Amino acid sequence: MLNTQLTHLESLQAFLTARIAPARALGLTVAATDPVTISAPLEGNLNDKGTGFAGSLFSVAALAGWALVMRWCAAEAVDAEVALQSSKARFLAPARAEFRAIAHELPARQRDKLARMLARSGRGRAEVTVEVRCDQALVMSFTGVYAVVVSAREE
Repeated sequence: MLNTQLTHLESLQAFLTARIAPARALGLTVAATDPVTISAPLEGNLNDKGTGFAGSLFSVAALAGWALVMRWCAAEAVDAEVALQSSKARFLAPARAEFRAIAHELPARQRDKLARMLARSGRGRAEVTVEVRCDQALVMSFTGVYAVVVSAREE
């Protein structure tokens, strides 16, 4: 699948469910692509306390950040591989219903730096901030650093 197809809601949903097994297991739904918003039902993501399992919240956040960087690559016509390199998560409150991860757009300065790095060396990094919300409550904050590597093209 080309990166450009990942900018459309239906294509991103299809990609996640076909190619990323945890997305299927978690029951993820792509709710929006601008901002990238991915939701998960509480059912199937429960912990022993009857609230959202921390690993499920983390996975939804990590995928939302990944999708945001992939969408940026598509908009810039950059065919690249994107992978989570490092992250920090803060669990702030229990998720007692469906939860959703909202990935915040990269600041212009960061987008420009990433474009320069990719043009110069074919590699770069993007730091993405994601909020995980349940109803209106912020239940988790996530910051992920994503490695971006331009795909090798066969000539």
